[in-house]
Amino acid sequence: MPYQVPAEFEHLADQVGSFIEFWGFKKIHGQIWTHIWLSSKPIAATVLVKRLGCSKALVSLALKDLIHYKVILVVGQGDRRKILLKANEDVQSVISNVLHLREAKMLESVVHSNEGVKNMPHDQKTLLDLDEDKLDQMKVLVQIAQLSLATVISSQLCCNENEEEN
Repeated sequence: MPYQVPAEFEHLADQVGSFIEFWGFKKIHGQIWTHIWLSSKPIAATVLVKRLGCSKALVSLALKDLIHYKVILVVGQGDRRKILLKANEDVQSVISNVLHLREAKMLESVVHSNEGVKNMPHDQKTLLDLDEDKLDQMKVLVQIAQLSLATVISSQLCCNENEEEN
């Protein structure tokens, strides 16, 4: 018999999932995070599968992502060697991790793709009616975005270090 989550809680998890989806993650990431964040004690993946009514594989893949970005943390083992999960309460470090591990890589990919277009044969660029100046401007815009992102990430790291010292 499936576990029945109260409608109010399910609605909250769905809303958080939709918000997280807006930022480029999957809805399931936000739903899982909500269950883990609001739990008074570490929670096992099997509980999440029952509560969300979705496959073990889907929950497992989403947990892998959330652990990779350090949004959730593995804090121990329960019975039958089930990992126990807890939300990372250091929201600033979570944001820094995501920015560093995801957005910074995306911007780097844009730089490489821009270079690929820059190095295309002249006749192909002419066929596409590409504006070389705008291509160069795009590169500068992405470099500014990279610099801005690096500044945000390093300021978050500095804030975290200062908090740890105090």
